[in-house]
Parts: sequence; structure tokens; C-alpha cells
Amino acid sequence: MTQSVDYYKVLGVARNADEKEIKTAYRKLARKYHPDVNPGSSAAAEKFKEVQGAYEVLGDPEKRKLYDRFGGQWENVQQAQEQGAGFGQDVGDLFQHIGGNGSFFDFFSGFSGNPGRQGVHFATDPSVGIPFTPQNIEKTVEVSLEEADSGTTRVLTFQTMNQSSSRGSIQTVPETKRVEIKIPAGISDGGKLRVAGKGSSNVNGKAGDLIVVVRWKAHPKFKPVEDHLETEVEVPFTTAALGGEVKVRTLRKEISMTIPRGTQSGQVFRLAGHGMTRLNRGVSDLYARVKITVPRSLTPEKEALLKKLQELS
Repeated sequence: MTQSVDYYKVLGVARNADEKEIKTAYRKLARKYHPDVNPGSSAAAEKFKEVQGAYEVLGDPEKRKLYDRFGGQWENVQQAQEQGAGFGQDVGDLFQHIGGNGSFFDFFSGFSGNPGRQGVHFATDPSVGIPFTPQNIEKTVEVSLEEADSGTTRVLTFQTMNQSSSRGSIQTVPETKRVEIKIPAGISDGGKLRVAGKGSSNVNGKAGDLIVVVRWKAHPKFKPVEDHLETEVEVPFTTAALGGEVKVRTLRKEISMTIPRGTQSGQVFRLAGHGMTRLNRGVSDLYARVKITVPRSLTPEKEALLKKLQELS
């Protein structure tokens, strides 16, 4: 997503929208443009990607705060914060001082004559060099509803900026880290996991943490509503009229659901304990909404019977 895109317009929410409004708008658009719902549509796929990008920012309080303050330059400010300013001044204020279009690294190069991209030299005199505060690194991972229900793992590869002391000067150098994350069953949408000591470290060896934000992918069959799931179940009109059983797919298995005689289209049935695992709170419910179906073609015998039924109605 380009920096000129207005994330609020992408999700169709006001700038003062609360977290629930943003999440609701995201889920609605994600379902609408999901590739499984729009197979072969490059336009829908691009829109889905744009919606996800907007929610990744507006759905995260810290990123949203930076975006509201610095607009399209928020990522530059965040990068500067992660790499550490260490001057006792708010990085955002410093960024605005040097100009939103300027490079944070270019600013530091004025202290050492070094372009800064390969390592920022704060000073040649260690008494002048200033260790920055250990920085947390935040990463977002997406999981399917099935993975959120049963638990899963992810391997994250990311870069941190760490301080080191070399020949009397403090330098900031990049380090690539690879961490396996265990995502517990029942993790909520937007839930955060903390891995201690995997963030950026300062010259004193103190390190920040890795913060992993878990997001649920949109599902073509199940819709999360509060802490339960909803799904649509097709029921033949004869079964709806006379009663019977139909098969319902849950996240874990296929089960049978009893259809009472005279069931109407749109009627909802609660299947207790067949929703999603909730962290330390058991399993939620699945609500099945009936969609009555009629055959597209009939044999002569069936057509005759239906006409007879029509006459008797």
C-alpha cells in the first residue's frame, strides 16, 4: 500500500472511530473481497490486500497513533524509534524537526560523517556516546480460524538494530534474528505474545522484547461474532417442511443437526460447544443459520408430486 492512501477511507470509517468500529469494518470488507469469495479476480485480491494493510495500522493502537500524527511518514518514525534515538527527546518530535521528508539516518550522519545506513557512529569518544533504551520489535502474523482454534507455530525472521562498542565508539549495527513462535489455542484476534529479549539491544547488553500481534484471516465459511462463530447451512425444502437431519461442518469436524418440522429460511440454531476455543475459557458456540434450497431440476415424477402438493395447499 502506498503512503498516499488514506487508511480511514480504505476501511470506510471516521478518523475518530473506536477499535470495535474499525474491526467491524475490516471484517466486513475482508469477507467481501476475500480471494476465496472472488476466485480469479485480481481487482478483489488487490482490494483485499489494501484492506489488510489498512487494518494492520489502524487496528494497532501504537501504529495508529503514529499514523494519526505523521500520516504517510509513520513507518519512518517507527523505524527510527526501533533503531533508537537515545537523546532523551521524543523521536517523533526529532523527526518533525529535521523534516518529514528527510532521512533519520541522514540526520545522524552529521555527527560522524558516516552515511549511517551500515551503522550509526554516535561519537568517537565513549564519554560522548549515548546508549539508547532497549527497543521492542513488533511483528504481525496471520492465522486461519482453524489455527487459532487448535494452536500453531510460526517462524519469524526479522532485523533488529543493536548497539556495540568498537575502538572507543558506540555503533548501531543490524542483526537478523530467527524466532519460532508458539501460538496457543484460543488466541484472540489482535492478541499479543511477548518473547523476552528478542528486540533491539543497547551497548550495555540490555535487549527489548519481540511483540507478536496475531490476526485472524477472513474465513469463507465461518464468521466470528463476539466470541462465537456463525455459519450458513443449506437445508432442502423437503427437510425443512417435514423435519430431519442435515450435516454441519464445524472448525474441527462434521456433525449432525436436527431440523424440526416447519423450519423457516433464516432460522438460527445454536450448537453449543462447537464454535472456537477460547484461551482458558473452553469452547464457544456455533450458530447455524438455515438457508432453504430448492432443486434446480425435477424428474417428471417429482414435478407431478409437487403440482399435486400445490393444488392441496
